[in-house]
Amino acid sequence: MSVKFTTGGLVLLGALWLPLQVQALSIETAVEQALARDAGLLELEQESLSYGHLAIADSALPDPEVTVAAEGLPIDDPLAADMMTMYRIGIRQRFPAGDSLDLKSERRHSQARAVKSDIEARKLQVSLQTRLAWLDWAHAHAAAIRVDDMLGQFDQLVEITRRRYAAGTGRLQDESYALLEMALLERRKVDALSAIDEAQARLERWAGPIEAPSHPPELPGWTREAMATEAVEQTLHNHPELVTARIQTATGDISAELARQAYRPSWMLEAGYGHQRGNDPSGRRIADKLFAMATISVPLFTTNRQDRRVDAALAERDARAARAQLILQRLSGDLEQQHALLERLEERRALLENRILPQAQATVDATLTAYESDRASFDELIRARLRQLEIELDLLDTRRKYFASLARIASLTNEEPS
Repeated sequence: MSVKFTTGGLVLLGALWLPLQVQALSIETAVEQALARDAGLLELEQESLSYGHLAIADSALPDPEVTVAAEGLPIDDPLAADMMTMYRIGIRQRFPAGDSLDLKSERRHSQARAVKSDIEARKLQVSLQTRLAWLDWAHAHAAAIRVDDMLGQFDQLVEITRRRYAAGTGRLQDESYALLEMALLERRKVDALSAIDEAQARLERWAGPIEAPSHPPELPGWTREAMATEAVEQTLHNHPELVTARIQTATGDISAELARQAYRPSWMLEAGYGHQRGNDPSGRRIADKLFAMATISVPLFTTNRQDRRVDAALAERDARAARAQLILQRLSGDLEQQHALLERLEERRALLENRILPQAQATVDATLTAYESDRASFDELIRARLRQLEIELDLLDTRRKYFASLARIASLTNEEPS
């Protein structure tokens, strides 16, 4: 019985097959998803919005105060009133010292700018952690595939030992040895699958739930040449953490100037209307009265109040400036360390790819040929195969570390890896 497929049938089969193919999550898609769902960014955005509202509120004058008073009430009968009793109603407005309102508003705006810089620093951190988790995830997939491939090669070795033993040219213990190594490789495959699960859990912590791909993820095509090392040191000064520290130092200057305003007097103006009941001795009704009052603070004793507040603000500003220098030292040290590491990883990767791995493959081929012609032992063949596996896994881990170092440099220099 023959089966014929029409063009329409092929299209239908293709349509049914395509949904089963799950494309591997790319590293940049993972970063986009992580940034879109990060609650820390939302928290900082709302905090920045809060400072913006407070800046407007702090620039407003204090609320006016309404005063209601009764003077000259008789002690023996407070509910009664005589010609000395006066009822007053007035309004009072306070005016903070100097430019306090403008400086308070400016300080809030500065705090809002610092939080916006914190948002950029948070984006860098989220992007870096997502990229590192993705690289671990991709490396775990590649390592599991390589172990699985080696299992297939050991399965072929078992068949070779069985044929040689049946032909009288092999040893029974060779098959047992091969089966033991296969069992150890199967345990290693279980460990590799466990590493995939752990790496995927770390990645999902940032990027959200992801499906197991039909094909292993491909490593990014980042290169060191795309990141100019000559200009890298200068870009540190634009790192969001440093920008935040500089803004906070400037905020300290504003706080110090705000503290100095306490040396200037504050004001309060009050005006109102007074009603006095009763008549004067001539029998005429006592006229109502208007009143006005101005109150001025007198900052005479400044040693334990104003002076201390100014000194505290200056000390806090200097602490922020020292923190900025500390951040610069840390970033510079991390950057220098990553460049040194990257250089050694490039040398290691080139050595593994160009010399060690080809030589390991040649050793396996030569040992297999020698074993089939009884010029090498089975133990030597097994050791050559396992050594090849270790070298291949070493190369995979070197590549992971190489791209992780590029990701860290990109985060330190506030640029996208390419």
